[in-house]
Amino acid sequence: MFIQSLSAILIVIITIIFLNPTHLTMPQSVQSMLTLGLILAFLTFAALVLKEHSIDERESLHRLVSGRISYLVGVGTLVIGIIVEATMHDIDKWLVVALCAMVLSKLLSRIYAQYKM
Repeated sequence: MFIQSLSAILIVIITIIFLNPTHLTMPQSVQSMLTLGLILAFLTFAALVLKEHSIDERESLHRLVSGRISYLVGVGTLVIGIIVEATMHDIDKWLVVALCAMVLSKLLSRIYAQYKM
């Protein structure tokens, strides 16, 4: 749990550092190292999330609830981003792609689980 929390915090910190709009403190070498750090932190986080196992029903319920909450926060954030950018008449295509990927993956995994489990 500690390593998973640490990798999640690293992902947040690195992505916040990427928001540097002036590029004053972001030379190319620092950006390359941050990109590598972000990839490693994400892979660590993803591996630990996929490796999680529940011992009893209560832990399974906690995992399901946390998954639902994080999914809704992610989708809500993307929807807010699309709305804000739509008011500025400049929608970033990656917001739309990410939202579509999240919604379609949720739908497809739900259909798969219904027929295979």
